[in-house]
Amino acid sequence: METEDQQVEQIKAFWHEHGKGIVAGLVIGFALFYGWRYYDAQATAAQEAQSEQFEQVVAQLEAGDDAAFDTATSFINDDASSTYAVLAAFDLAKAAADAGDLQAAIDALQTARDNASGALKYVADIRQARLLMAQEQFDAALNALTAAAEAEGFKVKAAELKGDILWAQGDSVGARTAYQEAMTAAEAEGSSAALAETKLNSIPAAS
Repeated sequence: METEDQQVEQIKAFWHEHGKGIVAGLVIGFALFYGWRYYDAQATAAQEAQSEQFEQVVAQLEAGDDAAFDTATSFINDDASSTYAVLAAFDLAKAAADAGDLQAAIDALQTARDNASGALKYVADIRQARLLMAQEQFDAALNALTAAAEAEGFKVKAAELKGDILWAQGDSVGARTAYQEAMTAAEAEGSSAALAETKLNSIPAAS
């Protein structure tokens, strides 16, 4: 099973390599249909500019520039629904978490959750749930897992994390059930839930 980081990096790599071509193809089809010849050049140029800005944002975050957070936030807010903005939100969340600013990381992941779809959304759900748990916002953490818990490929992670949250709340019965759900989901998809099993076995038997 691919890790969350691998899933995000694969999508980032795909958009880095093919993003401009995808948008250019859509633009050409749009222009042919409507006869808007000028639209092709304008939209393609805008997409290329956004791609370059994204690369700059990532470079600044990785370098730890003082203005990196503000630059990334501005880039994301300019067009929050774009794929580049969603990917930038992931990078901003990681940088903020590494800097110890968990609330900024949670906010960035909320932007990703609000605008992403498919695997990216579920990764954002799970990452935000972990951070919310770290801040002891347990109910919010559980709510963040709702969609991922029903998504193929994410059921194991979501159920295991649900168990962690419930255990942190002191709900050993709920945690046990969640870890069992993780193991059942793993068996159904042919993957491993060894860590969930270890956690399950570490819960003291009810007296």
